[in-house]
Amino acid sequence: MKNFHEYSEKHVHFIEGFNIPFVESLLRSFDKPFSIVDLGCGDGRYLYSLYKKGLLNKARRVVGVDISKERIDRLKEICPFAEGLVADVTNLKELKNNSFDIAISSQVIEHVSDDKRMLKEVYRILKPKGYFYVSTVIKKWYGFWVYWNGEFKLDPTHKREYSSEEEFINLLEKNGFQVLEWRTERIRYPLIDLMVRFLIDANIIEPTSNFYVKHSHLEKLRKLKLGVIGYRTIEVLSQVRK
Repeated sequence: MKNFHEYSEKHVHFIEGFNIPFVESLLRSFDKPFSIVDLGCGDGRYLYSLYKKGLLNKARRVVGVDISKERIDRLKEICPFAEGLVADVTNLKELKNNSFDIAISSQVIEHVSDDKRMLKEVYRILKPKGYFYVSTVIKKWYGFWVYWNGEFKLDPTHKREYSSEEEFINLLEKNGFQVLEWRTERIRYPLIDLMVRFLIDANIIEPTSNFYVKHSHLEKLRKLKLGVIGYRTIEVLSQVRK
């Protein structure tokens, strides 16, 4: 596998075409200022999407956290309204107790060395009755993708891949969160993204998270997707019990 620096530098998160309905509905229901943190924010695609939809207008504080400085630098470029923090999501010592109304974390918990420790930190920084949106991958026994590290994995940097929806929901509930709603969906990757990533790896084009903003005529091609065998995403909206 590539080293972490090279992976972060070249494996950009494209910012166009993302929806997180649970969070969007939640933010539309807020009638007062709120604070929100994106844990493992990557290049800022979710905060950017929420901002473009006008859903951060009432936000008094927006923070993006990622362990990669390269990704935080890109976050600041596309989301200048957000604070950027280079930190491990299992050790958020820079963030105070009970300081956020909402935390979001998409496709991150499977990357950390200790998922329970991450949840403990999320619980700590959220206010009583604060909301936590989290998504991850569910892998069936026959799940298959192109990366191999003793077994097939969806991503070469995954530390774990949960085997069932029940396993993941139980993990949340045992660590202080009340699950409000959840859903699963089969994972499908846009074919053009695979082609663009190949060109980035080959140093033919520059790694840039706003590639599809600059080349909007290609956005429609992202509707052509390749299904991943035996893999689903699970999205959960939960609330802190404290």
